[in-house]
Amino acid sequence: MLSRDEVDRALAAVQDDSERIAESLVAMDAHPGHRLLRDAALTGATAQRWARARVAMATLWEQYASYRDLVARALEVRARRSRPGDEELAELTGILHAPIVELDSAAVPIERRGLTGPAQVTERITLAELLSRMRQAFDTVTAVLAAAESAWSAAIGRLDPLDARLHTVSVLAESVGAAGHDVSVIRGDLDKAREMVLTDVLTVHATDPLSGIERRISELETRLAGLAQVRDRFTARVAALESVLSDVEAIEATARQTYPAMVEKIAAPGLPVPGDQASATLRERLRRLTARLGTSGWDVLAREADELDRFAANALESTRTALRAITGLLDRRAELRGRLEAYQVKAARLGHAEDPGLTRLHGEAQQILFTAPCDLAAATRALNRYRQAIQDRTQPREERTE
Repeated sequence: MLSRDEVDRALAAVQDDSERIAESLVAMDAHPGHRLLRDAALTGATAQRWARARVAMATLWEQYASYRDLVARALEVRARRSRPGDEELAELTGILHAPIVELDSAAVPIERRGLTGPAQVTERITLAELLSRMRQAFDTVTAVLAAAESAWSAAIGRLDPLDARLHTVSVLAESVGAAGHDVSVIRGDLDKAREMVLTDVLTVHATDPLSGIERRISELETRLAGLAQVRDRFTARVAALESVLSDVEAIEATARQTYPAMVEKIAAPGLPVPGDQASATLRERLRRLTARLGTSGWDVLAREADELDRFAANALESTRTALRAITGLLDRRAELRGRLEAYQVKAARLGHAEDPGLTRLHGEAQQILFTAPCDLAAATRALNRYRQAIQDRTQPREERTE
């Protein structure tokens, strides 16, 4: 049996606990997570966790009522006398320490009863055990409330910016005439995510569907920004293509003008007659591209412009190559003529200006090089014979010098 001092200390403790429990339960009821879960039509994992938490909350209030009543009863007993006697101390000891708190009765299955056993059993615990169970239930409930409130705040904080970004993307998509379907799909998924935030926020927190939506919006933003650049630079790209077309036309014209002179001066050149196929094709494709402006989306125009850029670059290079092939043959003849003159000067410097053999070989090479049309292959062979003859006449002298 507790002494009077022990009773007074125990009463002060349970009375203080009762007041703190009341404050905590009121705060639990007012928790933002409670308002969120209580007023929503929940589904999924959130509904399951809230169902358990809601039962625990109701039980907490019932248990608190029992705890409060027992504390009030103990205070009433203590107030009977300024100095309680053994009878009061015994009663107070029973209230404060005995298992007098009755929990819900449970039916005993018939196969587990004895013949004279009870049909129901009632669990009895002490005030301290009741307080321990209330603490565990309170921690469980508040964990659910805090998780729901935190997940909801985080999701809402992400939903609104995503909604604003998607609106901006939709405006950009409309301005470039593309990606309308993609925007609609993302909009539908974002609406589903918003609905899920309201009905099953804990699953949203666990699975994070907003990250995928955010990534898709970012990818769409990047693609649409590229199309906007295509739109903004389209006039400049067309001007650049027209400049390339002018270059191709000029090179083709030069090739057509140079070709007759080359054919006249070079025997069997083996080169086709130059035409204007490249410039004609480029001009027609450029016309089709500009004609589609306003009728096709910028994604389509971007692809066609990219293809036309590659075609124009190839056309410019091929026409330059063709012109170099034509002028290269004339340049080759000029080169061979220059080398013939240089070899003649070398022969004279070495004292072979009057050498009949060298004179004959020089004449053969000169005859080929200065006859139109010139056989470049034959001229090259003749020039090599002349060079070799000079070298043959020079070699003995060089050996003697060594």
